[in-house]
Amino acid sequence: MVAILGLLASLFIAPGTAHSQTQSTPDTHSSKRVVIGAFVNDIQAIDLRTHSYVVDLYLWFRWTDPDFDPSKSFEFMNTFDPEAHVETEVYERPQEQPDGSYYAIIRHQGAFSNKFDVSDYPFDRQNLIVSVEDNDLPTQELVYVADKNALVINQEIRLPGYDIGRPRLIIRDKPYDTNFGDLSEPETTPYSRAEFTIPISRPATSGIVKSFMPVLLIILCAALALVLDPSHVEARVGLAITALLTLVATQFTAAGSLPEVSYLTLLDQIYILSYLYILTVIGMVVRGTRRDSIGLVVADQKTSTRFIEGGPRSALISTLIYIFIVAAILIGNLI
Repeated sequence: MVAILGLLASLFIAPGTAHSQTQSTPDTHSSKRVVIGAFVNDIQAIDLRTHSYVVDLYLWFRWTDPDFDPSKSFEFMNTFDPEAHVETEVYERPQEQPDGSYYAIIRHQGAFSNKFDVSDYPFDRQNLIVSVEDNDLPTQELVYVADKNALVINQEIRLPGYDIGRPRLIIRDKPYDTNFGDLSEPETTPYSRAEFTIPISRPATSGIVKSFMPVLLIILCAALALVLDPSHVEARVGLAITALLTLVATQFTAAGSLPEVSYLTLLDQIYILSYLYILTVIGMVVRGTRRDSIGLVVADQKTSTRFIEGGPRSALISTLIYIFIVAAILIGNLI
């Protein structure tokens, strides 16, 4: 604990580093200026399905008015399961600083929420946001100001399956279209909001291997049904149907970790294309089997007929077309 507090003290005294990037609104001279910053000690339990994540952070404030304590009046604006949050004041009362300002720091542990966009899943990029606002004073009376090194992440944090990007603190005016029923405030007023933002992304290699490699293997198994001789009816049909059922089970498993959304994710588009491919293979197998049963396979030598009936050439061409369309979908979504 002493080591962490020593690190925090060095953060707001030392000049800025590459660990944080800040953006703030213009200062309002009539407002109380409150310097704010945070140290993220740990990030846990990222859950796409519930749009939530658990953050353990130290949050500090510095101000000059001795009759005011912003550490008592702030609130987190995007909590998830508020009853499970734990908050600890490091000091019982504000500490006076060498420049005459006052300093307070708290440690907060709990789940937060930000609506995740999974349209590019499994190559999605997300922002883990912790939003802070004063629950009493609007922008005309209080303005947050980013501290030096306003947002720093513990370098020991590891998020399995994600890469952590450059964190940033965004301070902006948050407008509200209501006076919350307060007759003494006839006009709506904005509040100063500090948004501690940590971008995360999935490595491309992980997304390809875990999400697309199983689908490609299923497609190759389905293509083998076209390679077999039309006389092997049971084997051809069995391969195609097994591939279809396996694809359904794979998609069901992949969708279990995702939220319910009204749009198609990138992975959904690949699955739909894969269903069309396997259904096409089944149609070609059925067509080839029917023609073989009435003796027209050998008699009809048209190129289109031979392609429909299957064979290594049909399997290769159809699979290459599938891969080309998949590549086009990936490029169209990610670029």
